[in-house]
Amino acid sequence: MDRLRAVFNPAEAAGVTARILFVVSGAETQHWTVEIADGRCDVRVGAHPEPTVTLRIPEQVWLAMARGEKSGRDAFMNGEYQVEGDLMFMMRFGKLFPLK
Repeated sequence: MDRLRAVFNPAEAAGVTARILFVVSGAETQHWTVEIADGRCDVRVGAHPEPTVTLRIPEQVWLAMARGEKSGRDAFMNGEYQVEGDLMFMMRFGKLFPLK
């Protein structure tokens, strides 16, 4: 998750306020909240009670996406993870966080 902070593109975040909750399943389920506001990105462990969008994603799928081995769009279209909440916001995810 720290990689999100490193690849964050503040130029694409102008005027964006959002909270992304990642529910990452693996040996144990992990919750991470990524908050975008004022052109900044904050990543922290734990679940925010009112996320803009929630991603429920297996750890191996997330790691493959983070390493650039798998397209987030393709993984979503193939049903490899689920998104709840503001789907229009998620259309901007790749520009906010260019993982490749």
